[in-house]
Amino acid sequence: MAFDDFSFVAPSSWKKFEAQGYDSKVGGITNGKDTLRYDMGMYSYSFTKETNATHYRTETVQNGYKTLTVWPKKTGQGLIGIYIKVDDLRKLSIYGRSKDEDEVLKILASVKIL
Repeated sequence: MAFDDFSFVAPSSWKKFEAQGYDSKVGGITNGKDTLRYDMGMYSYSFTKETNATHYRTETVQNGYKTLTVWPKKTGQGLIGIYIKVDDLRKLSIYGRSKDEDEVLKILASVKIL
């Protein structure tokens, strides 16, 4: 699925939706059971409340960008998401809650900045 500034691969059961943002681009995808929302802007959430006590936190380089991926230590009990600082003005966060964390982690691993 392609958006203005990024893309990712998701199963065909997931559909895009748009939302109204004030200082960023927002929207998401849903399969009717789970929803992932995105926020691309200056103030995108960087998962500061998801600590090592409650979440796994992995920093990698994805598509040439430093990336933080978080997911709850107890399945379905907390946010699962990704944060990428593209530049000083653009940061991307994609996040949601899911009991099928493997599928969501695969989607997040496929994110590419365009």
